[in-house]
Amino acid sequence: MPLGFFRLMASQLVKADFVKCAIRENADLSAFQRKPSGKMLFGLICIAVSYAICWPVISALGIFAIYVREPMMIFIGGPVIWTVAHFLCMFGLYLVGADHTKALVKWFVRIFVEKYAPENIPEKEESSL
Repeated sequence: MPLGFFRLMASQLVKADFVKCAIRENADLSAFQRKPSGKMLFGLICIAVSYAICWPVISALGIFAIYVREPMMIFIGGPVIWTVAHFLCMFGLYLVGADHTKALVKWFVRIFVEKYAPENIPEKEESSL
């Protein structure tokens, strides 16, 4: 993608309150320094399994459908497998939790905007020690 598109997107993102908050707070990944709970680990495993089963299983099903000469198997089975993998990923994200997801998105948006639209960045809060 052209660099101008990223600059345009970053300059538009700076206008959002969420992005202004992320920049003011100097969002980082400190939420990931805590020891993960069992629920969070299970959520991460669900996300990893959803990625592992989706396209390899659909590909194998496609090869099998060609082998047995049943094309409807892939036309019906492919979307079903994709939907199952999608819901497994969403369930994993739910288990991982909103705090970690929000921290990751805030950090990514802050880094993106600081890189591509540094001239539009509002002032950061200075922490008084």
